[in-house]
Order: sequence, then C-alpha cells, then structure tokens
Amino acid sequence: MKIKHILLQISMILAVGQLIASSLTMSRNLPDPYETPSTIMSVDTLPLKDRMGDFITDKTYNPFDITTKEVEQKVEYDPKTNQYVLYEKVGGQYVRTPTYLTFEEYLAYNAAEQEKRYFNTLAGIKSDKKSRLGRIDPMDKIDLGNTLVDRLFGGTEVNIQPQGTVDLSVGWLYSRFDNPSLPLRAQRQSRPDFPTPLIKMNVDGKIGKKLDLGFNYDTQSNFDFDRIIKLGFDSQSFSEDDIIKKIEAGNVSLPLRGNLIQGAQSLMGLKTELQFGRLRVTAIASQQRSKNNNIKIENGESIEEFTVNAAEYDENKHFFISHYNRNNYEKALANLPFINTSHQIAQMEVWVSDDRVDYQENTAMIAAISDLGEPNKDKFTSNTSSSTFDSNPVKDENGVDLPRNQANDIYARIIDKKDIEDIDKISTIMTTEFNMKRVRDFEVFRGRKLSPAEYTFHPKLGTITVNSRLRPNQVLGVAYNYFYTTICDSLFQVGMIAASSLQPANQTDTARIEPPKVHFIKLIKSSNQSPKITNGDGKLVKSPQWELMMKNAYSIRSSTLNPKDFVFDIYYEDDFDDGSIKKFIPEPGLRKVPILQLVNLDKLNRYNDPQPDGYFDYIPGVTVIERS
Repeated sequence: MKIKHILLQISMILAVGQLIASSLTMSRNLPDPYETPSTIMSVDTLPLKDRMGDFITDKTYNPFDITTKEVEQKVEYDPKTNQYVLYEKVGGQYVRTPTYLTFEEYLAYNAAEQEKRYFNTLAGIKSDKKSRLGRIDPMDKIDLGNTLVDRLFGGTEVNIQPQGTVDLSVGWLYSRFDNPSLPLRAQRQSRPDFPTPLIKMNVDGKIGKKLDLGFNYDTQSNFDFDRIIKLGFDSQSFSEDDIIKKIEAGNVSLPLRGNLIQGAQSLMGLKTELQFGRLRVTAIASQQRSKNNNIKIENGESIEEFTVNAAEYDENKHFFISHYNRNNYEKALANLPFINTSHQIAQMEVWVSDDRVDYQENTAMIAAISDLGEPNKDKFTSNTSSSTFDSNPVKDENGVDLPRNQANDIYARIIDKKDIEDIDKISTIMTTEFNMKRVRDFEVFRGRKLSPAEYTFHPKLGTITVNSRLRPNQVLGVAYNYFYTTICDSLFQVGMIAASSLQPANQTDTARIEPPKVHFIKLIKSSNQSPKITNGDGKLVKSPQWELMMKNAYSIRSSTLNPKDFVFDIYYEDDFDDGSIKKFIPEPGLRKVPILQLVNLDKLNRYNDPQPDGYFDYIPGVTVIERS
C-alpha cells in the first residue's frame, strides 16, 4: 500500500508539473503589450507538451508522461447517446475531462488494435503466457535466470566453508599513579578494559565451477600481506571462445615469463586476462605491498645501499651534558687527534623516566632541573629574575665560566629548604618560589639509573650516547662531576651523585618503606621537548634545552664497524653539467679541495699525522661511535 501511495503522489506531482510547465510555456509565447517586438524572445531548453486529448486519439508524445497503475483508463458504451465514453480517473476522481467516440470511430480503433496484436502474436511478442490463437511465445520456454547463472559461473551450486576462531576478552583495569602533581582522585583510575580481539578466520568458497573465494585473516600476523583476500574467476577451461579468461581481485600477482623483467609480487588490486583471437591481454590495477631488495654478500658481510637525508639525524640518542661542552665542541676538535680541553669527567650518572614495572632496581624519585649548574643567564629556560650567580665564578683557561652547582643559587636554595624532599610539595615549591614551569623547566618522576652498559660518554667532550633511542615522552637527566686540570685539582659537580637516594631492591613490604628522597639532577630532555619557548618578554626564542640534543650524528644502520674495512666519502652530483658524480664542488677556488677535506673529515693520515690522505678520519668516540 505504501508503494501505491508513493506512485500516486508521483503521478499527481508530474501531472501538476506538466500543467504548470504548459501554462508557463503558453505565457512565454504570448507577446507583452508593454514591450517592443525586438525584446520579445522565448526559448525553451526542454519543451513539455501536455496531452490535452484522450489516451486513444491524441498522438502527442511526451517522454515525461508516466502513466502508473493508479491511473484508471477505461472505455464504456453509453446506450443513450450511442457513443463510447473515454475517461481517466485516479481514486474515483476524474483526471481529465471525459471525451466521446462515435460507433464508427471506435470500430476503426478496435480493428487497428486487433491487427497490431495479431502481428505481434505471429512475431512472438506478447506479455501473456498463451495467446488467444493458442500460439506459445518461443521465449517462454527458455529459463533465462538459470541459464545466465550457469553460463557465468559454470553451475548454480554455492559452497562456502568458514573456519576459524574469535577470542574476545573483557576485563576491568585499575591503575594507580604516584604522581604528586595530580590530585588524589586522578592518581587512581578504574575503567573497563577491552583488549583487541584475536581473530583467526579462513573462508573457502565456490560459486559454480568458475568462481573461487579465498579469505584468510589473522590479527596476529606480522605483515599486512599475510592477510589474504582473493576472488578468482576462471573460464578458460570451460570454453575457448570466451573473451574474458580470468578475473582476480584482492591479493594478485603478476608473474612474467621472461627473466629480464620480473613481475611484482604481493599486489592488492584487480587483474584481468582477455583473449581476442590469438592476442592475449593481461591488465592489472593494483597497489604494491612489497618491494624487492638485493643484498650483496662479500666475505661473509652483507652490502646494502640506503639513503639518509640531512634532516634524518639520529634524534633522542646523542646529547651534550651542558651548554659549556656544546659551545667548546668545535674548539676541542680543532687539532685532532688531540682534543684541546682540560675538561675530564670523573663520574657520570644517567637517569631516564620509565613507567614499566619490571624495573625495580636502581630507581629513585627524581627532580630534574634544566637550569641547574648553568652559569650563563642566556641559557636559562625559566623566566625568573630572582636567581643570582656566583660573584666569584670559576673560569677555564679561555675565561669562560665553568658549570657547577654553585654557578647559580638554585642548588643552594634547594638544599636550604626543609621540606624540599617531600614529593607531594616539590612541584608547588618549584612553581611558586622558583617561578619555574613544569615540563619546560623541571620534571618530577620516578627514574631508573642506567647501567654503564646502556650508554657511553666522552669524558673530554662532555657528550653522552644512550644505546636505545628515547621515546618522545621520556625524560633524560644527568648528574656528574669532573676535573679541570689546568686550573686546580678541585672536583666540580653538577647535580646530586648519592647512592643513598636509591630504593632497596629487596624491599617488598611497601608499608614499611619510607618516602624516598628526591634526587636533584640536571634536565637534558623533557617529556615534551619543544624547539622554541616563550621568554620573559613573551617572544618565541630557541629553547636552550633543545640545543643540548646533538644533530650531527647519523645512523648507518650497522652495529659492527671495523676501521680497516670502513670507507666513507662525500660526492657532489653535478646536474648542471653532465650529471656525473664528483669529489669536489665545481666552483672557482674549490675544485682542488675534496669535499671530505672541506668539511674537516679528512685532516689526518693513516698514522694520525696532521696531513690529509683522501680518506675519512676514523676516530672512535669522535667521528665514529662504534657502539650505538
């Protein structure tokens, strides 16, 4: 009933639309008495002509004249007038004014219709199963539906066999974070836990004998191409005359018969094989989900080519421990292989934030401060004006202030605080009394002390390298002491180096453990490091903490380096000349200097004499970090 009402509404809307369009067309064609003949112009882009007469004698053709079953068209005989009445009704209401045919006109119309039906019967064109003459339509004996399916799929049998398992786990997760910066309610969280369901599904199906369905899905597969989705249509074994031989969708392949050009594997897309006589065409539109990689083996070692862009430095692994060491880095390397500095690190402790519960040893509550031991006000990250500096600073042989806890008053003010080691109050004290901002200027976290096997440091250059790249949200801090031999034998210290702050590893009764002491160290990397910060004047400036990360170290994707077999060179690809590769820059004054020597990577010979020999200066810990 809903479909009938919808059809009725469409018919009425079309009828009203036709009347409106007809009236608009007629109104356009009437001349306007207030306009001149030169301005009268009416052109219909799509003219609509309504049928004004009856449905028998009016031969007006309108492609938009849609007659539904709701429109009742009948012819009735009126014995009073001896005429035939033609009317059209919708729901008992007249759609058009009834018209009349004389007896002779109706006989002529009926004879023409009978003649038309007769010729259609002879041609086998009719809608009913059996004609009045007893002739059967030859198309009625053909089952088009079953024949079409059988020709397309080679049968009507559908066989689908699914196999697999689905593991769904539902749990409740309760977590507790001993973070003093969070309210007590935020430190305890409880929420439902819905782990990723484990799905292993394998579906094999066939439709007829030509269409194969293959589906293999596993959520624990290591690679995407291990999940197979394939639909195959094969008709070449059924008929030699079919143009479409094969159709594959999903995981397809493109094997080639020749050895010169190899086909791609692990493709996701659509593949068709067509045959026109003796011509066979294979067309494929897909996305390649794998790549070929050639590895060359020489003397038991693999040789692989790769590309490293200038911006792809080995981030979050190599750091300076202070701005003093960063500023003196180039001066210390000016006369290799000798390092021109009296700076010598005696002891180093490296701390990282780690929320994994499997690390229970060498942990402590850490307060890392970026400006700790910094003698230069320009390198402060905090916007504070209350800090004072040592009136009698210790300077190196070049007159530069050395970093130490006494370089500014931050360390002294921390030590004087009675409740500074209260973990619940330290964030408030650092924010209010020291005018510092968390994450940018300081971090409070439970840290893990790295073992000496997890990092390396250069005692003279003041650089550290962690073996595993830090995550962006991890915090790195250091505490160290060092000598400066040319001035005195005093030991200068930055941060706290004290084993008493470590929590005992064999302590299991948490109720008897006293609140751990806070260990103050220098902040090297925060949990949200930004290249720029806002200074006291509200302007964006380069972050001093961002400068401590070294950006001149690149990974060559190898953990084993041998100075005898290691070869490094720099080439210039001359696209403006002949496209060749040169060891020099083709500019006046630079043609005789190799690029390797131009960037100060070739200043020594094989015997470490100050004489370039055309080879890369392999200096462990300086130009090459062998263990990283």
